[in-house]
Amino acid sequence: MKLFVGLAAAAAATAMIGAAVAAESDFVIRGDAAKQLLEQNSINLATAEKIAKACVDEAVKENVGVSIAIYDQYGEPVYMYRMDGQPRVAIETAIMKAKTTLNTRQSSKVVMNAVRSGNQSEARAISFGNFANSGALPITINGNQFIGAIGVGGSAPRVPAWSDEICAWRALTKVMGQQPALLPDVPAAAAAGGGNGPRGNGAPNR
Repeated sequence: MKLFVGLAAAAAATAMIGAAVAAESDFVIRGDAAKQLLEQNSINLATAEKIAKACVDEAVKENVGVSIAIYDQYGEPVYMYRMDGQPRVAIETAIMKAKTTLNTRQSSKVVMNAVRSGNQSEARAISFGNFANSGALPITINGNQFIGAIGVGGSAPRVPAWSDEICAWRALTKVMGQQPALLPDVPAAAAAGGGNGPRGNGAPNR
């Protein structure tokens, strides 16, 4: 009886692992497209579209507009979406935020907090092609496989209730499962001089 129970438990565990792997494989390019690219870990269009639409749904609930840029792990654009009324600056910031996550494999808030805390100058961040603003998050599977990045711009933050980053986080959670907790914002009062303090807590966050 013990052997039967053990085998049953092992079979159930294997089935769960298999289901998880199968589910995560749904997020990346497979089949002939993967063979053509010689790549197994690139976010597919269907997943990118679902994430973007989930973010738009969250923005609609908040009665705000956003622009969304989703890239694969190599920095190639996969899906772009601009809600009506979004100015060009919102689109550009969404792109810059996403590219920051592509560079760092971390949320763009990491760079923002480094600048706000005085650990890095904004000029140095820019020299590396990074945008010191929150709103972009990595897209991962299997816990540690980076498959792309989402950048969101266009809405004024109301932390902790709302921000571009929260929009991205909620969308990723809805489509891909629970995401790591968001980093706290470094308070503006803690920022060094030079005019960097207000960035991220007002209109510039767009």
